[in-house]
Amino acid sequence: MLAKKAKADKLKKQQIQPYSKIVTKDAKTDIGLFKIHTIDDKYLYEIPDSLFDREMLMVTRIAKTASGLGFGGGKENTQVLRWQVKDKKVLLRVVSNNVVADKSLPIHEAVVNSNFEPILYAFPIKAFSKDSTATVIDVTDLYKKDVNSLGLSVRNKKNYKVSRLDESKSYIESVKSYPLNIEARHVKTYYASNPPSNSSTGTISIEINNSMILLPKTPMKRRYFDKRVGWFTSSQTDYGLEAQKSKRLTYLDRWRLEVKDEDLEKFKNGELVEPKKQIVYYIDRATPVKWRKYIKQGIEDWQTAFKAAGFKNAIIAKDPPSVEENPEWTPEDARYSVVRYLASPIPNANGPHVSDPRSGEILESDINWYHNVMSLVNGWFFTQTAAANKAAQNSEFSDEVMGELIRFVSSHEVGHTLGLPHNMGSSSAYKVEDLRDPEFTKKYGTAPSIMDYARFNYIAQPEDVGVSLFPNIGIYDKYSIAWVINLF
Repeated sequence: MLAKKAKADKLKKQQIQPYSKIVTKDAKTDIGLFKIHTIDDKYLYEIPDSLFDREMLMVTRIAKTASGLGFGGGKENTQVLRWQVKDKKVLLRVVSNNVVADKSLPIHEAVVNSNFEPILYAFPIKAFSKDSTATVIDVTDLYKKDVNSLGLSVRNKKNYKVSRLDESKSYIESVKSYPLNIEARHVKTYYASNPPSNSSTGTISIEINNSMILLPKTPMKRRYFDKRVGWFTSSQTDYGLEAQKSKRLTYLDRWRLEVKDEDLEKFKNGELVEPKKQIVYYIDRATPVKWRKYIKQGIEDWQTAFKAAGFKNAIIAKDPPSVEENPEWTPEDARYSVVRYLASPIPNANGPHVSDPRSGEILESDINWYHNVMSLVNGWFFTQTAAANKAAQNSEFSDEVMGELIRFVSSHEVGHTLGLPHNMGSSSAYKVEDLRDPEFTKKYGTAPSIMDYARFNYIAQPEDVGVSLFPNIGIYDKYSIAWVINLF
């Protein structure tokens, strides 16, 4: 009798229930891209019908990490997903944009058949909204269980000999909904026989942040790659072209900078205009106060390049809101591009970005700024300029000198986030005589591109009074930004 009752209860739970039975009066609801209902330790998504089959980008980052396992803010995975209804379930599928053909063409069917979208997770439908325009599912296990692409990467699991998830020490911190994205935070504890630190515990605990952002319904217009202009790119194989073979299309990763409708004539007449949406970089709250202005200057140094493309104030730097001003602001939120300040002995910085694989549109970027990058530029500046530069003739520089070095690194890394790769050939354009000329170097810097590894002016001699020692946003940088941005 008890077995029959248990079976009946199980079947009842599997059935689609009235909305009020699932989303009870105890639910706390967060309204955004999806409605998120929290009931005790359960998390329910209420997905509008209009968002099924829309493509969404999931970015997985380590928000907080164990010592020796990367750094807080490190990206673990990026993938395109779509939510899809199938009978009494909602499927979360992984979308590939590597192989395509226009939907209007017969060959599109063959492309689809050869690129079946894997199912990342399946959710029983719990209920429909009262007006039947949305579907309710329980996503608790998506973040509570060990889903490879949403947690610690397979590579790291192998490195640290992870055997399995310790569910008793894993939990969901929060799931929040915003107008265009959903941010989920969860703590994962794994059994590991080779943890990077605290080996006596035999475990690794990390906090993961998953940002799911809605991609534009209509992708941004592409700018196709031209080998004469170095740039970071995306690519896909298109079977729907007139070419008598499949063709690999390569297009640029670039920010969407558009002219406001009311400013179009001004823009065409050569007047500088502000874009519809600026490129905004926030400075991490963890950044030492005395270095913040230099990092911000390095970001906004790129305004001169965007002016060459017809835009003013196209790129700006901002301090983050305080906890009191906005307690929900977090650098892991996919809406914000942030210069992340990392407590790491690594003497480096890097500037990755996240882009829409369909169009190359850069959606956000986080510059990873390691604390010990200062030791790196200290060594460079001393070695390369001390012979002709008294300010570099000390083992430790003044804050003003170090600030200018930080500004240089900031500009270089921002260049990467805008799409520019290293340009090792640019410095060959200047002659030795040019680099000893104060007027030339003040006007053109020490290389045509700040993306070169020429670093500082080691050609300058003690008698070269007034010569510039630093590179700046060069003539190549200005040209390439203008070419990439302008489609007129």
